[in-house]
Amino acid sequence: MIVFCEYAIPEEHREPFLRWVRSQPERWRKVELAENTVQPGVFVEWQRAESEEEAASIEKERREGRSGWSEMERWVKNGPAGVRVWTFRPVIFE
Repeated sequence: MIVFCEYAIPEEHREPFLRWVRSQPERWRKVELAENTVQPGVFVEWQRAESEEEAASIEKERREGRSGWSEMERWVKNGPAGVRVWTFRPVIFE
């Protein structure tokens, strides 16, 4: 399973956001973070979960801003409502 987050960081907040990201490498150890090449400031994150329960826990943590994730919401366009989170399960080809 993959937990996927997407949000936009306005240009005036991009550098402070990236400094925050770089200052906490342990937070990003299991998370892939990427910025859109055509629309700078649009970021996506994804991380793998071993089970539906783990994916639900990760998603809840992000939606509720727990474990320090709420710190980034000050830079996100539309604040907490601007962080969109989805969980995807793999498609099995039989």
